[in-house]
This record gives sequence, structure tokens and C-alpha cells, in this order.
Amino acid sequence: MKKQLWLFGVLALLLTACSSDEKSSSEEIDSTLPKNISYIYPSPELGTNSKTTASYNGNKIVSLLKDDSKTVFTYDGDVIVKQEEFDIENGKEIKNEEVSYSYENGKLKTRVFRERISAEYPDGYFIEKVVYTHNSNGTVSYINYTVDNVKKTESKDGEGTLTYKDGNLIKEEQKSGSSTATLVFEYDSKKNPLKNILGFNLLLNEIDGFGTNNIVKTTRTTTEFPNPSVYLTTYIYNEASYPTRHTSFDGGGKNIEYEIEYAY
Repeated sequence: MKKQLWLFGVLALLLTACSSDEKSSSEEIDSTLPKNISYIYPSPELGTNSKTTASYNGNKIVSLLKDDSKTVFTYDGDVIVKQEEFDIENGKEIKNEEVSYSYENGKLKTRVFRERISAEYPDGYFIEKVVYTHNSNGTVSYINYTVDNVKKTESKDGEGTLTYKDGNLIKEEQKSGSSTATLVFEYDSKKNPLKNILGFNLLLNEIDGFGTNNIVKTTRTTTEFPNPSVYLTTYIYNEASYPTRHTSFDGGGKNIEYEIEYAY
């Protein structure tokens, strides 16, 4: 299953705002960028509270910093080609994970994830590769491969299809063996906190929750459990239509799984 490096389901959204006085066609350019985000869990069993701080060079993201880890991004022109995660131990940064990206005709072609990087396994103990195909009907197909860390041979272990509308991922089908999971996403009409980060729109489903707008409802069905599970998310917005608070509920819709506070 695809692993998301800098998010871990985490950076889904961090923020602070930067504004620009420049105008184009009499319309002010929106350069709001995420800076700080705090994850809050109702109990330790559900997760550990955390805060992440992002730094930028213009609209390019440079790094993400937490108490015990740091993620660094590398661009080639206006596209992200690499992100590296370092564990911070006694003030020292130790590289642990890496994701690299390649593009074809301005669209994402491959994603290679490497985990548990060490002197013994400089290319990573665990390696996963995803190959994307951009179809004529506007959907994007992908195939997941597990890569042997010694022989570098690739073994297919899943595939899927992404469907987009108006800059939002509205449907994803994930297939592994005889099992299929389908996720359908519904959105609000407000602004996604990550929408202005350069290059994020090319990374497809790499970044959990990224889009033009914000997910308010996720419906999940699987081959084994055809009855849908529905997950709801509510938001509080500021005057600029960006969320200041995000609340995610479990499948029953009554219990809070986690909350996110955004500082602009």
C-alpha cells in the first residue's frame, strides 16, 4: 500500500499566511501558505498531539520541522523531485526516508519511496515504486510495485485509478489481489490550505486531503464489506475562506478521531 512520507496522514495541512500586494488583472494574488499546524487527539490511544512548522522560498516549500523529525524538499524548476525525512536525535539529523519523483510531459510518471535508509541499506531496506498513467478520459491509473532491496527486482502488489473534477480527487479505486476498495470524496466550496504550494497539484494522491477545496465526506466500500463506511469532516473558516479548525469523525459520525488547528 502506498506510503505517504511527509504526511503520514500528517501534514495534511499546516498553516500561516503570507499575503502579496501584487495584483494581476485587478485581482489580488492569493499567496496564503501553510506555516503551522497542530494535531489534537481526544485520547492518547488515538494519537499523539503534535505541531509542525513549514518554511518556504516564495511559494516553494523548503522544509517541515517537528520536535523529533525534519523533512526537506528539493525542486527542479517548479516541480518537486524529492523529499527526504530525517530523524532528530540529540541534535543530530539522521536520514531515514526518501521519496523521489519523475515527470513526463509535465505530469507525474513515477514515485519511489525508500524507508529505513542506513549504511547497510543506502537505498532503503523497504522500497516501493508507483508508476502512473494519465488516460485520455482524464483519469489516472497507477500500479504499485515492491522492489527487492538487493536484487532491485520489482513485484506488482496493487493498482488503482484516480478520478478528478475541478482540481479535487473525487474517487479512488484501490485493487490488491481479489480485493477492491472504493473511496468517494465530497467537498465544500472553500479554499484548501495547501492549494498555493508550488508543485503540490502534480503529486496526485501523494498528499492526503489535497485539492482545490476541502473534503467534508468520505464514503468507503470494499469487496469484503459492501456496506459503506462514511467519515465526516467539519471546518471553521476565517474571512478569507480558509479553515482555522478541522474536525474529523469516525465512521459512526459521533466520535472525534482528531482535530487540526491552523494558524494564519
